[in-house]
Amino acid sequence: MDIAAGPYQEGDAARFTGRVWLGPGLPSTGGTGMTVVHFSAGARTHWHAHPGGQLLYGVSGRGRVRSRGGPGHTLTPRSTAKASRPGGRVSA
Repeated sequence: MDIAAGPYQEGDAARFTGRVWLGPGLPSTGGTGMTVVHFSAGARTHWHAHPGGQLLYGVSGRGRVRSRGGPGHTLTPRSTAKASRPGGRVSA
């Protein structure tokens, strides 16, 4: 069993705009890894890719997510979104 533990760290300006906190994550061995990310109001990511895909789960608040060139989706508490297109990029 793998367990993620430790303090949250503030996200860096190279990957995020606004204040973002990253929780300890679980590494991936060729699949989808797991990390908890908290976005403050108005914060967002820059376009990026997840080679193993990305699964997003809304815990609180509202967020907009989309794949490049695709329609946007509003992520709300208890809703999920999956980006699984090979080479796909996502912005949250």
